[in-house]
Amino acid sequence: MHSENKATKEAKMWDGIGAGKALILVAVVIITIVFCEWPDLHPETYIGTEYHWWLDMVFHGGYYLLVTLFLYIIFCKGRQTGIFWISVLMTSYAFEGIQAFIPGRTASLLDLASNFLGISIGTLLGMAFYR
Repeated sequence: MHSENKATKEAKMWDGIGAGKALILVAVVIITIVFCEWPDLHPETYIGTEYHWWLDMVFHGGYYLLVTLFLYIIFCKGRQTGIFWISVLMTSYAFEGIQAFIPGRTASLLDLASNFLGISIGTLLGMAFYR
């Protein structure tokens, strides 16, 4: 009998993703792209307030906390948590980097920090429920 190596275990994890989960992942990515890359999308204008750095952190961190927790529950559930965390974080950083090239959008260290906090807290909450 042969033992499973790390690559075999990771392949098995993705074998069971299914069409429904794949559609959910695609939908989350598309929604995130719309929110991240839409020119001049600033939520504070819709709620009738001025720009405040802390409010921007709440929007970024809150969004990524919810998305991370949602994806954790669907895909991760305590398996390969490090890979999951890095994947979500790097994807958020890629979206943030693309914003630097879109008129009406900016990339900032504050946004990167907010994304990091939201993703980290979302992952930790997921880990707390799936031990």
